[in-house]
Amino acid sequence: MNSARPGTWIPTLATWLGHLSVIVLLAATGVPGINESHYLPKAKHFWDPTFAPRDLFLTSHDSHFLTSATAGLLTVTLPLAVVAWLGRLAAWSFMAFAWGRLTRCVGMVWWQSWIALAGWYVANHYGHWAGEWFLGGFEAKAVAYPSVVMAMTYVVQGRWTWVWPWLGFAVAWHPVVGGWAGLSTGLVWWWENRRELWSALRGQMLPLVIGTCLALIGIVPALGGLGSPNREGTIVASQVQVYYRLAHHLCPRLFAPERHWAAATTVVLFLTSSLLMMRGRPLQDQDGAAWKGSVRLVAVCWTSVGIALIGLLVDALMSDDRLPTYQPEIASQILRFYWFRWSDVAVPLGIVVATWLVARSAGADRWSVLDSTGNNQRPKTDRRRHASVVGVWWSVGAVVAITLGVGRIQHQRWNEDVAPADRLVATPPGPHAAATDRLVDWIAVCTWIRENAPTDSLWLTPKYQQTFKWYAGRSEVVNWKDVPQDNRSVIEWFRRIRRCEPPRDARGKLRGWTTDELLDLAAEYDAQWILVDRSIQQNPPLLEIRYPIDIDNRSFAVFFVDSQQIEKRQTNREAPVTSTQTAQ
Repeated sequence: MNSARPGTWIPTLATWLGHLSVIVLLAATGVPGINESHYLPKAKHFWDPTFAPRDLFLTSHDSHFLTSATAGLLTVTLPLAVVAWLGRLAAWSFMAFAWGRLTRCVGMVWWQSWIALAGWYVANHYGHWAGEWFLGGFEAKAVAYPSVVMAMTYVVQGRWTWVWPWLGFAVAWHPVVGGWAGLSTGLVWWWENRRELWSALRGQMLPLVIGTCLALIGIVPALGGLGSPNREGTIVASQVQVYYRLAHHLCPRLFAPERHWAAATTVVLFLTSSLLMMRGRPLQDQDGAAWKGSVRLVAVCWTSVGIALIGLLVDALMSDDRLPTYQPEIASQILRFYWFRWSDVAVPLGIVVATWLVARSAGADRWSVLDSTGNNQRPKTDRRRHASVVGVWWSVGAVVAITLGVGRIQHQRWNEDVAPADRLVATPPGPHAAATDRLVDWIAVCTWIRENAPTDSLWLTPKYQQTFKWYAGRSEVVNWKDVPQDNRSVIEWFRRIRRCEPPRDARGKLRGWTTDELLDLAAEYDAQWILVDRSIQQNPPLLEIRYPIDIDNRSFAVFFVDSQQIEKRQTNREAPVTSTQTAQ
């Protein structure tokens, strides 16, 4: 009977702590993160409907049910910032554990595992195509990606009965993340078992059922958001998402040029490392199982490239109005499922694993072969020697690149004094910059609103911010960040964001609202409270000012429209136009 040696948990714990330290070093930013101000208020509203009860985004369909149900429960008693940090630490700890399991399976020791984790992050940070990340703030995918890594651990081991439940768990948290990873893994499994497919499928039936049941926790709510009509009049919800609001994630023709170059570079690096990996294939079978499992993982990563290329082909053929195949409505309904998300994470992972196999083959005595007498022989061919030398230099180059990447990321982190979600508001969008600190002014005005405005008040807020609900806890008519995910609400969001777009002068420059324009908006959305950005609104509207009064806040101001003004404006808007009025 085998028993674990006393103290074997100590190196495991040390490795886990090392992984967690690397993650904190690279991924920790100020709170709120770029999506935490988006999803955590929605999670709070899930359990407390009195929190911003009239907000379009918070009252829209919830596609990330599991995140809202779990994180939202904490927000009932804890501040949003505390929930964000607790969620981060939980998700990062999960990833640290999952990464340790995966790297042990491919044969890494603790310090190699730390370097590989940093390499994965650096390659994703600089080489992504569509803005996807796997380590950052707390949201659904922060739990989904460690679940995918756990599934990949069993892919390497060839223990497929554990793969499907873990992938199902990933889908439960984030259907897109888990779904694309599941498709890639399923294709590799099918290829390996294609000759005895039905027999292999029978052996996986129970795990597949378990995985499917777990996946339905995420799939059913996500599909619920697509149940309403995609088109309403001339507005198509999927086109709003793909070509307007989320174009930087969904539509390659609208990606920034540097993102295309970055993606091409990572694919070339992946191809090169894969070819070197195959060239350095061990001639003996001492590590055959680990090597074969690692190659299987690299194959899963390559399928992500194929998925991205399909999305690219759909965009190229159906989103170009110069081609006879131009069908933007159909194309947008296809592209809205983030065809490039999985490759942004899987390609860097594949580079790391393939590079590790190259380094292992080049740095150890893996080239020996057995002669006819059974004695070990050194490689006799120049090709083998050349492969080993190239592998060494490739590995050294990888370590140098990781070091430089980590150094640059840390330099950027040290120079950041604004949380990611506050970057929009920290920079004045208009020409009239104040001498005071905008972020300090922003938090001050939001604090005043939280302490003085009714909890059910609805606010017209600046478009160029995303943390009003985070700091003030009040409903907004609309803002740019908080786009809903169900068709009906996406269409309404588009109407509102266009209607509430800051006005521009004849030269196209931002100008302040007139009093009549603000009254029209207040009447249209029944919003009595208006928060204006004074970098745009130089001349105050002729409305009751509530803030600042005897307070130095040069960046933002609060105005109030009483109910009689709104009723009068609504009456005027609804009144029919007479011929006399027309003549005037």
